[in-house]
Amino acid sequence: MKAKAIMYRSFFVNLVLIGVKLLSGFIFSSVALIADAVHSTSDLLTDVFVIFGVQHSLKPADDDHPFGHGKFEYVLSFIMGLFIISIAYNLAKFVISSFNEVSEIPNALSLIVVVFVVIVKTFLVRYMIKEGKNIQNDVVLASGKESMTDVLSSAVVFVGIASVLIGDYFELDFLKKGDKIASIFIALFIAKVGIEVLIDSIKSLQGKAVSKEISNRYLSIAEKITGVEKVDKLYMIHYGPYYQAAIDIRVDGNITVEEGHEIATRVSETLYQDEKICHVIVHVNPEVEDDERHAKKK
Repeated sequence: MKAKAIMYRSFFVNLVLIGVKLLSGFIFSSVALIADAVHSTSDLLTDVFVIFGVQHSLKPADDDHPFGHGKFEYVLSFIMGLFIISIAYNLAKFVISSFNEVSEIPNALSLIVVVFVVIVKTFLVRYMIKEGKNIQNDVVLASGKESMTDVLSSAVVFVGIASVLIGDYFELDFLKKGDKIASIFIALFIAKVGIEVLIDSIKSLQGKAVSKEISNRYLSIAEKITGVEKVDKLYMIHYGPYYQAAIDIRVDGNITVEEGHEIATRVSETLYQDEKICHVIVHVNPEVEDDERHAKKK
């Protein structure tokens, strides 16, 4: 499954970045970098959480879950939304409680490390969000958005280190507070991301429609099946990594019920050939039905 491969890549990148932050923090005497490394462990734990969650969502159907376990992704996204909000809360709480404390003066070389971390993490975030949209996976998308909080956290570290260095050089005490003021704004932005993830997960749990581009592709496939005169309606919703489809097809009204059933079976079997389809309902409408109704109106 591509979602699992994406999360494994994210896991290893986050593992390397945490090591870089910790090592640099101790070498350059930067408490901010060490704290940022601790904060980054949330991304690492999220990756582990998502990898196991994606694995669970791919479990086959059973007696208790006849359509499979796909919706577990949305539960996972909901939990991640709460987790992101908790990060914002704890960050704001820490900044406010330590606002009057004097910042330690770090080595200026630590700024280079922070820039490197921000660049690598930004590429990772863009990759995860892009791939999450491509494979229509809410959990990968939510994880990408959560990873953005780590980019913001590192950006705050950069501002904080630069502010402290400038303030120390020019003996301007107010600049030494710049990192903490910026951190409060970042905490608000992180909370916004968490709320968006929560809202998206709730919409998905309620049954979020598949995009028109995707549903039209399946509609075209159905209309090419022998015996199908026209597809009257096609409803498709997300079911975790899969799709559920309810389709109304129009057939020749003069054929037998058995022949109509065979056409419906062909439609169902054709759609089921796509591994993304987990459930199909086919309703048959006779072509003559509209003609007779039109004649009665006359």
